[in-house]
Amino acid sequence: MTGDHRYDAGVAIGAVRQVATLMAAAAITAPKSGGQLFLAGKPAFLETVTIDDRQTRSELAGWLRARGKERRETIWFRDADVAEAVDAILFIGLAPNWYPPNYDCGACGYATCAEFLHATKQRRKESAELEFTGPTCNLRDVDLGIAVGSAARTASLHAIDCRCQTRVAVAARKLDLITAELAVALSLSVTHKAVGFDRRMPEVDFDTLDLPGTGTLPIGIDGATRADGARNKQQPRYPTAPR
Repeated sequence: MTGDHRYDAGVAIGAVRQVATLMAAAAITAPKSGGQLFLAGKPAFLETVTIDDRQTRSELAGWLRARGKERRETIWFRDADVAEAVDAILFIGLAPNWYPPNYDCGACGYATCAEFLHATKQRRKESAELEFTGPTCNLRDVDLGIAVGSAARTASLHAIDCRCQTRVAVAARKLDLITAELAVALSLSVTHKAVGFDRRMPEVDFDTLDLPGTGTLPIGIDGATRADGARNKQQPRYPTAPR
């Protein structure tokens, strides 16, 4: 046998990049609904973006920590650590030009897809300040889930460690790295232990942190912690009437 087959970080990153491309292809071919619309000339409604440079991942981590401070949730800081530790992140989401499959299934609570789009148009415009844009079609949400699952399976088939996350996708949206209105991040790495898992929740003193706001809602309620500090009750945007 010739050549040096010892572990090399450059080789690992090259492998991750190759597999990320295959994962993106698997995601694009995965959705199940609306095939007739595609045959009629409708464009693909999924977006795939891969980020693998250290600087951009550091920017994602910075945004995650700032968001964690204003939501007063330590889990954002944990995900920031993961973003810096992995080799690459593949984002899969519903592109701004997504459209319902015109099945008129009623899962959204409206009789027809056209009725849903008309009734929720203003609410989608008003949701720009939130982490994701909505409401979205329930079947397109299912399609996104199928796409993410297909991509994750592709990573597994090639022995690339993969963890599906949503908070990192929020950071990518707010930093204009992706245009998707709803997305999932697949964090990829090649190490002897999956860095996306086995991560302890960090200890964070929110009141002493000097981090900028993100201009994103919701934000945490002071003193209203739960789940041992991993989660914190959030302020609603619209007051809800008591039952």
